[in-house]
Amino acid sequence: MIAGLAAQFRALNPKPIGGAPTQLVATGKKIFEDGVPDINIAACAACHGPDATGSGQIPRLAGQLYPYVIKELTNWGKERGQNPAKPDTSAIMSPVAHSLNKSQIEAVAAFVSSLK
Repeated sequence: MIAGLAAQFRALNPKPIGGAPTQLVATGKKIFEDGVPDINIAACAACHGPDATGSGQIPRLAGQLYPYVIKELTNWGKERGQNPAKPDTSAIMSPVAHSLNKSQIEAVAAFVSSLK
């Protein structure tokens, strides 16, 4: 039953709620699609997909709430992968989350929160 429910929720394609600053969306799209080559940050789309819908263990970002994405990226090292006895797949994201500055995080969050 749990696997069935998980599959059902994963297949949902919710409309974005909105609320993110629209003036940041273009910058966030550029970071999402191209990364930040100057500081060796890969494009988010490389893992999360061009539509930010994720795949397998890579989570969906499209339509996530703007404040939630900011919180997750800002607190990545404090909330993820903290138990050495139970390593998780989030370690791959640590260099990205730690290298983005506040305005870049806000821009990416604005972009992904606007996607369907």
